[in-house]
Amino acid sequence: MSMKRALTGVAAAALAATVLVVVPGERGASTADAAADDIPTPTEFFGFAMGTSGKLAPFEQIKDYFELVAEESDSVEYEVAGTTTMGNEYPIMRVSSAANLARIDEILAANERLADPRADLTESEARTLAEQSVPVYYLEATLHSTEVGNLPALVDVIHRLSTERSEFVQNILDNLVILVVPSANPDGQHLLVDYFNETEGTSYARTYPDLYHKYVGHDNNRDWIFFTQEESRIRTRLEQQYRPVILHFMHQAGSNSPRMWVPPFDEPLGPNIDSIPISASNALGAEIANAAAEAGLPGVSTDDAYGIFWNADVFGTGPHRGASLFLHEIASVRDLALPFSNPDGTPPGARDRTMRTFDPYTEKTWTLEQIVEYAKLSMYTGLDSVAKDADDWLYNNLYQVNRKNMEPDGGPETYLVPAGQRDPFAVKQLVETFDIAGVEVDRALSTVRVGRQTYPAGTLLIQSRQPMGSWVDQVLEVDQYPDQARKCANCPLIMPYSETTDNLGMLLGLTVQPVDGARVARTERITAGDITAPAVPNAPAGGAYLVRPTTYGLTHAIARLQEDDVPVFRAAAGFTATGTTYEPGTLIVPATAAARATLTEVSQLTALPVTTAPQVPGVDALQLKADTKIGLIRGANNMPGGWLMWLADTYGLNYEVVEADDYANLAQFDTILVAPGVTKARIVTGVNPALVPEEFHWARGVGEAGWQALATWVRDGGNLVAVGSAAETARDLLALPITNATPADRAAFSAPGTLLNAQFDPAAPATWGMPANWPVWYNNSPAYRVTAGAGATVASTYPASGELLASGYAHGQAALAGLANVVTVPVGAGEATVAAADITFRSWPRATWTIVSNALYNGAGSTVPAAELAARVTGR
Repeated sequence: MSMKRALTGVAAAALAATVLVVVPGERGASTADAAADDIPTPTEFFGFAMGTSGKLAPFEQIKDYFELVAEESDSVEYEVAGTTTMGNEYPIMRVSSAANLARIDEILAANERLADPRADLTESEARTLAEQSVPVYYLEATLHSTEVGNLPALVDVIHRLSTERSEFVQNILDNLVILVVPSANPDGQHLLVDYFNETEGTSYARTYPDLYHKYVGHDNNRDWIFFTQEESRIRTRLEQQYRPVILHFMHQAGSNSPRMWVPPFDEPLGPNIDSIPISASNALGAEIANAAAEAGLPGVSTDDAYGIFWNADVFGTGPHRGASLFLHEIASVRDLALPFSNPDGTPPGARDRTMRTFDPYTEKTWTLEQIVEYAKLSMYTGLDSVAKDADDWLYNNLYQVNRKNMEPDGGPETYLVPAGQRDPFAVKQLVETFDIAGVEVDRALSTVRVGRQTYPAGTLLIQSRQPMGSWVDQVLEVDQYPDQARKCANCPLIMPYSETTDNLGMLLGLTVQPVDGARVARTERITAGDITAPAVPNAPAGGAYLVRPTTYGLTHAIARLQEDDVPVFRAAAGFTATGTTYEPGTLIVPATAAARATLTEVSQLTALPVTTAPQVPGVDALQLKADTKIGLIRGANNMPGGWLMWLADTYGLNYEVVEADDYANLAQFDTILVAPGVTKARIVTGVNPALVPEEFHWARGVGEAGWQALATWVRDGGNLVAVGSAAETARDLLALPITNATPADRAAFSAPGTLLNAQFDPAAPATWGMPANWPVWYNNSPAYRVTAGAGATVASTYPASGELLASGYAHGQAALAGLANVVTVPVGAGEATVAAADITFRSWPRATWTIVSNALYNGAGSTVPAAELAARVTGR
C-alpha cells in the first residue's frame, strides 16, 4: 500500500497544506502556501485587539507590522510606492499566493494585454488569457483620515491572509493579487491618529482641529481631474500599473448614517461609464448586504446614499479602465474611536424597514469594534466573490470594457484644441493632465480639415476612440445634467452628490471643438514637455520685456520676478509696440540680464511667450509693490483656504496665513485674501483655545476688536480681496455698497456646482487679461446689485439676456441676469475687491485665477503716469 493511499482524508489535507506546486502561467498553481508561524497576532504586536474602543495604533506601528508580516510571509510583499505631499512614505502591499507573487510581472503583462483594445486578441484568446492570469483586487483604507475604523480591520485581514491556510483563504490567495493601500492619506494618519493618542487623558477635543491633509483635507478624493496632490498621482500610477478589476474604497459616514452602506449607487448615471463595472459593483453590493444579513449584522442599506457616477472628480479614471468602483460607508463613532449613543436614546442610524434597509439597527450604542466587524465582512465577502469568479472579472472588466472604448458611441470622434489659444499655459496644463491620466494627444503638423472648416498646424487632436476615450468624453464634453435623475417620473430631481460638470476646457480657459471626420496628413504624439515657447530674446538697452496678461500663468512671472527683485510694471491701458497691440495689464519688465534669466525660467515652466519693445511703451501704468506680502485668512479646517494655500505655494506667492496675533499688526501685509467659507464668526470666535493645544491657538478668535482692526487696516490703505462666500463677509465688514440678490429659494433658483456664462471688462484692473465672455464656477453663490454713485468698479457681470448655463445644471438662472460678480470698491485710502462666484473652487477654475492674481497685486500697487514710465523702468 502506498503512503499516499494510507493517509486519511484529514491527514491528506494537512499534508497538502504544506506542499507548494508551481505551474508557470497557470492560476491557482499552489495547493497551499506555507503558513507563517512567526507572525505575531495584532493583539500581541500592538498590545490590544484591533477595534478596541479608544485605541488607535499609530501609522508608523502599522507600517512596522506590515513590514514584519512581509518579511515572514511568502504571501505578502511590502513596498513604498512614493512620497506624500508632506514627505511621508506611501506604503503598499501585494498579497497573493507565493506562486502568483513569483510571476507577478507575467500576470500584470497578461492583464495589460487583456486591457489593451489594440491588442490582436480574439474573444476566444481573451478568454484563454483570462483563465491563465489573475485579477488584481485593489483595497484601500483611510483616504479620509477621520474614518479610522477600516485600517484596524485591514490589519486583522492581512494577519489572517498571511497565517491561515484554510480552503477559504487559499482560494483567495490562489485566485487574486490583492493590492493593498493601508492609507491613501498617510499624512492624515500621522496628524490625526498621533493627535488622538497625544490628547488622551487631557481636556482637549480628541479630533485633530485643522485640515488632515496639508492642503485639501477631506477634498483629497475630489482631485481626479487635475491630479494636483502627490497622493492622487500615486494612486493613478498604481491603477495604471496594476489594472485592478475592482477598486474597493473603504470609507465611513456620519454616526447616524446606516451602519453600513453598499452599492447600488444612487442617481444620476453619467453617459461615459460602461455598464459592466456598474452592474458588477451593484451585484457585489447585494452580495455583501446578504452576507451581513446571514452574519446577523443589521443596519445595512443600499441604493440611496450617493450618486457618484456623474463626475470624474468623484470616481476618477479607474472605471474608464474597466475597474468596478465599490465603495462601502460604515457609520462612525464618537471622537474617532469612542462608543456613540444618541442623547435621546434612539438607535444610531435608525431607519424604517424597507427594501433599502431590510434589517434596521436597533441597539442603543455603536462602537469601534462593530466598525471593524462590518469592515472585515465587506472585505472578506468581496475578496471571496471575485476570487470565485476570477475569469469573468478579467474578461469582462478588462477585455470587454476597454474594447468598447474603441467603438463608436454616438459622441464626437475627435476633440480639437485649435492652435493659437489665448493661453499657452492652459494648453500645457491640459496636456499634462492627459499625460497623468494616460490619454493620447496628437499635434497636427499640417492643416486639419473638417468638412469645409480648416484648422492650422499646431492644433491638438484628442481622439475619443482610444484606450481612455470614455474619460476624454467625460472631461471635454459639455455636460447636461440628466432630467431623468429621479426616483420616479413625478419625483423631484435628485441633486448631485458632487458637482454637475467637470469640463476641463472651460475650467482652463480653452476653446475645445468636438468634431467628426477630421482629416490631417501628418501628426505627432506629444506630451506636456512638447508645449514650449520661443526662446526669450535679448531686449535692447532702453527697451523692455513684455508679457501678455491673457494667461493665468502670469502669476508665475510676477511672483518670480518679485522674488528675484526685478521691478514689475503693468500697462493700465492697451498700447502698440513694434506694430503689435498689447492688452491692458501687460507686464512691462526692465531690459536687464536678471529679468531675462527669470523670464526664461518662467517661460520654460509655463510656455508663455516673452517679447520685447525697443523703447518702454508710453502708457499709464501700475508699479507693483516690491515683494508684495499677502496675508491669507482661512481659519482652521477650512478646505477652500487649504486649496488657496496650494495655489499660493504652486504659484510662488509671498504669503503667510494670518494668525490671531497678527491682528495687532496687520500693516505687515500689503494685501489680505479672505478664503471662501470664512465668516465673521470664524474671525471673531475662531477655535476655542481651551479645547486645543497651543500650536492651534493661531486660529483662536480675535473678538470684535480684531474684526474692527481688519476694517481699519483696509480704510488706512490696505487691499482686501474676498472670494466666493467670503464676499459676503467683506460686504459685512466694510459696509460695501453691494446687495446680494441671489434668490434663496432653491425651488425657484439653483445652480449647484456648475459653469455659468459671465461677461468681463478687460479694461478693469481686476479683470485685466480676461476675455470679454467666459464661464465662471458657480455654486449658488452671491451675486450683487451695486449701489449707483458709490464709486464701485464693476469688472464682471452675468449677461442681461441669453443663456447663462454653460455646462452642468441650473434652473431659474434668469434671476442672475445683469447682476455683478466681480466688484472693486474704494474704502477710505484702501480698496476691496470681491469675486462672489467660487472662482478658486478646488483650484479647478484656472482661467479665473487671473482675477484673484490681479486683485492681489494690483490693489497694492501705485500708479505711474505715462511720462514717467520709461524713467521708472530703466532706472535712468
